[in-house]
Amino acid sequence: MRIRITSTICPVIFLLFSSINIIYAQEDWSLIRGSKWQSNLNDVFFVDNSHGWIVGSNSTILHTSNGGKDWIDQPNQPLPFKVELHKVRFISPKLGWVVGGNGTILKTTDGGSTWQKLTTGTFTVLQAVSFIDEKHGWLTGEGGLIMVTENGGRSWKKQSNQDTTNNSLLSVHFANQKEGWAVGKAGTVIHSTDGGSTWIDQKGKTASSLSSLCMLTNNVGWASGGNGALIHTVDGGKNWEDRTEDSSVPHSNGMPEPIWGIHFANEDIGLAAAEFGVILRTVDAGATWTALNPRPAPNKLNAVYMVSEQEAWIVGDYSTILHSSNGGESWDVISSNADLKKITFVDAKKAWAVGLSGTILNTDDGGKTWSEQNSGNVFELFGIGFVSPNQGYVVGSNATLIETSNGGNNWEMVNDPSDEGHGTAKRIVFDDPMTSWKSALGFYNLHFPTSTHGWGVGEMGKIAHTNDGGKNWFGQSTNNPQIDFSNLFGVYFVDANTGWTVGAGGSIAKTTDGGKTWQAQYGCSEELRSVFALSADIAWIVGSQGAIYATKDGSSWTRQIAPTDENLHGVTFADAKTGWVIGSNGVILQTTDGGTTWLMQKSPTTNSLSDIAQAEDGTVWAIGEWGTIIATQ
Repeated sequence: MRIRITSTICPVIFLLFSSINIIYAQEDWSLIRGSKWQSNLNDVFFVDNSHGWIVGSNSTILHTSNGGKDWIDQPNQPLPFKVELHKVRFISPKLGWVVGGNGTILKTTDGGSTWQKLTTGTFTVLQAVSFIDEKHGWLTGEGGLIMVTENGGRSWKKQSNQDTTNNSLLSVHFANQKEGWAVGKAGTVIHSTDGGSTWIDQKGKTASSLSSLCMLTNNVGWASGGNGALIHTVDGGKNWEDRTEDSSVPHSNGMPEPIWGIHFANEDIGLAAAEFGVILRTVDAGATWTALNPRPAPNKLNAVYMVSEQEAWIVGDYSTILHSSNGGESWDVISSNADLKKITFVDAKKAWAVGLSGTILNTDDGGKTWSEQNSGNVFELFGIGFVSPNQGYVVGSNATLIETSNGGNNWEMVNDPSDEGHGTAKRIVFDDPMTSWKSALGFYNLHFPTSTHGWGVGEMGKIAHTNDGGKNWFGQSTNNPQIDFSNLFGVYFVDANTGWTVGAGGSIAKTTDGGKTWQAQYGCSEELRSVFALSADIAWIVGSQGAIYATKDGSSWTRQIAPTDENLHGVTFADAKTGWVIGSNGVILQTTDGGTTWLMQKSPTTNSLSDIAQAEDGTVWAIGEWGTIIATQ
């Protein structure tokens, strides 16, 4: 395979943004879809059947006083700082504590309407908290930190356990003023019988990190963690039994899912929350565990709390809140979301968007409403393309390739992501022994210029091509080390022969013969995220630090002046004059002169936008973080 290198010098343009009055283009954008909460939720706790709390990132505290029928933000005024909150515990509907990053511990005496930030004397990340009454409490954190208070949190003192462990302690439980347990990284299980003055290593029978602890009595308890770790004691921890093999935890990526949260309603009935939306249930004291199928939400699940044998709650990443009223047999999705990465329109009415956690959204009414389709996948999805209204493909991490032959009513895996693509997908072939290993790598984008020809690009210069509408895919190489070992993020073809791919390190490669040969076009240092072309000669590329490049001859690239230094992720043009660019922090730019002048547009979101496309009716759509979808009016 031959390669011709066309070297161009990308001009460096310095903009003094502080001295520029930003001029906004006159076009209205509307928020079509968003997330009520934008937080990874880390813990859930109920003090009785009615009163419960959820905490998470961005100082998020949610509260219900009616058993979860409504969740409201606390406190009444937003907290004046943003930290990751890890655990919440209440001893009455009024009195409770929350711990989190930067040594943060908050206390409320009015059910969370107001919170007081307590002084701990440390900036260490606090991972867990336990109170037995209004005065006596313990908290644990990074580096084996344990602190105790005897006055409700007004003052704290460190407890020495360095002879036992300096591993981070992720969960703690005290049954009374004397007896308590803590678990943490590297399989740490420690126990105290003197209020924490001294700690004894109980040797939890696993080397995996333990993130959750549930002590049902002073004797019976469970802990769970990484690599599907599940341990059990019936004698207060003198002996811990490794029950990992009994959990039946799935292996979505070839390894057992980490079990981040575990809780029991009684000694018989318990639930566990795990990675990739896995929910495990036992009704026989842990002798057997059953994984719920299908999973109600594929996001990472961080904590579970059983209010009773029937009532249960689970929280997780991307604002995931799940509720069960039948002991975990089935779940209602109260809230769940994921970042969206790619959008494509098949016609004026039908469109799809894909994103993280195996998300596929579909609209049949021109974007007025969006519904979620079951991808059968839990990994990151980065690209989507259709060769007909019915036949489509989605690509993503772990060499994911998914197809539909009925317009998305059903999606089926072409390969097995749990095998991490170890050459087992017969329809994805890299014949060259020097590049066959790329079949195991992920895809970052996909484009079909015709109903038969398509290209997928991805990690470490991965390029795969189909000429039969996606039935078979074959590896291609540019034979240029800079490109063949750089992550490729963007791909766009104007026909079956001519197209570009762009990526990290300023990588740009063009082919005019369907990928038999590629010509490297480089000289820029920015990370290039997206390319859009109107013809073999006219195209634009966008990337990091406000980079917009244009070509009018198909080979040399000139940087255009942009009124922002935000990272830019997507570009589309209606014609040679009118185009749009989107990027971080909700940035939207528009040009009506081919990019000679770019103007900022008022954006309805501050979330980062990842892709942009235009529908047949002229409406422009953009998608991004937290399931954001926006469109021109």
